[in-house]
Amino acid sequence: MKVIDSLRNKMEGLIQAANRYPLTMLFLIATAVVNAISINNEREDYSRYIFTFLIGALLSAVSQHIFERFFTKMSERIMLLGGAVLLSVAYYFAIQSASVFSTEIGTKTGVTMFALVMAFIWIPTIKSKIAFHESFMSTFKAFFITVLFTAVIAGGVSAIIFATDSLLFSVNNNAIPHALSIVFCLFAPIFFLSFMPPYPGKRDSNLTIEELTLQEEKVEKAISSPKNLRILMSYIIIPLTAVYTVILLAYVILNIRDNFWTKNLLEPLLVSYAITVILVYLLASDLENKFASLFRKVFPKVLVPIVLFQTIASILKIQEMGITYGRYYVILFGIFATIAGLIFSFLPIKKHGIIAAVLIVFSAISIIPPIDAFTVSRVNQINLLEKTLLVNNMIENDTIVPNSAVSKEDKKIITHTVSYIDSMNYANEIDWLPDNVFYYDNFKKTFGFEEVYEQLSNGTAQGQSAYLDWNQNPVLNVEDYDHMVHMNIYSSQAGMDAEQPIPIEKDGMSYMLTKQLVGDYFAISLMDENEEELIQFDTMEISNKLLENNPEGYEGKGNTLTVEKATIIQENDRVKMSILVNSVDAYDAQYSADFYVLLKIK
Repeated sequence: MKVIDSLRNKMEGLIQAANRYPLTMLFLIATAVVNAISINNEREDYSRYIFTFLIGALLSAVSQHIFERFFTKMSERIMLLGGAVLLSVAYYFAIQSASVFSTEIGTKTGVTMFALVMAFIWIPTIKSKIAFHESFMSTFKAFFITVLFTAVIAGGVSAIIFATDSLLFSVNNNAIPHALSIVFCLFAPIFFLSFMPPYPGKRDSNLTIEELTLQEEKVEKAISSPKNLRILMSYIIIPLTAVYTVILLAYVILNIRDNFWTKNLLEPLLVSYAITVILVYLLASDLENKFASLFRKVFPKVLVPIVLFQTIASILKIQEMGITYGRYYVILFGIFATIAGLIFSFLPIKKHGIIAAVLIVFSAISIIPPIDAFTVSRVNQINLLEKTLLVNNMIENDTIVPNSAVSKEDKKIITHTVSYIDSMNYANEIDWLPDNVFYYDNFKKTFGFEEVYEQLSNGTAQGQSAYLDWNQNPVLNVEDYDHMVHMNIYSSQAGMDAEQPIPIEKDGMSYMLTKQLVGDYFAISLMDENEEELIQFDTMEISNKLLENNPEGYEGKGNTLTVEKATIIQENDRVKMSILVNSVDAYDAQYSADFYVLLKIK
């Protein structure tokens, strides 16, 4: 009976959550429907619609919390939810105007979602007896419970469908994606919202004493720290954080010198430390023991100088290679972490919600032109490139003049800035910078030298390249193949709309050669008339085979390849596919490759 009662209560909780957040529910249903359509039609890009509905779901949830905290009338609720719809429509048209769903749009969307989540947590605590850390605890618990239940359900549903397909009868290939779409798009968010307690609000004046008592009990249950979490925080996480702090401070003190500030290792260490301290502080705010009390007194004050170290290190990196959108966010986070440390150190715990307001404001600053991360970084990188070229007399009449006598440091700056501009698709905004500058040997033809990349601590470079030497391999034997198709990939294509499949015919049968982004790399697939995949090649193999095991490709010098080395063969009982790599380049997370696909359809 207890199990049945528990299930009944949870179902009632889901229904109540749907009633409490009706517009959110509608947006989630729309997300699930569009995702189902995208699963059935992989050639079309529905990401704009999906992200719009997700933004709408978050906006409507935030609007509901604003209503519950400050308003009571139904007309006011309708106006707030209507505002959420209008903002969602505005977001759709903002991303619709972009030619591609680029890194810029994706990052700004992620930052917007993060800011809305912070608002969702913070709004119930504004001028309330509920503190920000208590609302954070409620959300933290709800999130991890939701993750656990969702993982179990998703795994169970997938196992059932797989077992049915293997043991009983054939199941459609899209059955599992459709089932998981329902779990992730509908069940998970509604289950999460069902844990949100009825926070104190203006409507409380209309409640009876019994209703107020019941509401307070629900809130207290939601914001209380579980016993196991208290033990974990007090006796494991806080001591580990203390040890990590000692190690970090020792590293800083023992190694502080000129090149220390510009080491790539320092920045991620300090950022991760700041995030850890802020999260641990919020989760330990209500703990009453010596470890927690000492942590709350000491660590915010330690946080301030450490994040100042991080911010200084990031600013010094700007002097070397200019501002990128990533470094912009690192510096902005450093400023936020400094403010958070000061707030934790000197303001009472009830005032700590200010950090959420600061975070929301900083998020808005980072996505609204002309001071957003991408506008600032674009202008800075273009100006730095132009300045470096002018200093080296490499621009005349809006045309780049090759110059091989450039200093190594300036070569690094030119390589880095051009790589960033190309990866962000900004090249078309610069009249004097050619398109596809990293394609084959265009970079050397344009600037007069090969790419030169920053050295890693072990002495190797971050850039690699390999090229097929056509002078030594002027003849290519294709007698065993039916078709040869020229293709290329580069990382900035990751945000672009899907390319049209390449049609191929043999013996009266029609086939399609497609290129689809899978994870961080592309998959080249041959499909038959029924859209059944005959063979697939993961382009990650190009990097794995030709770059990772070839140290000659470092330093931008390039590694020349024979036809044998440059050929990767994939074969099954229906198709033989050979990939002949003409050129491949990689720098950090950026990569490009030019190759031929040779096909033998059996």
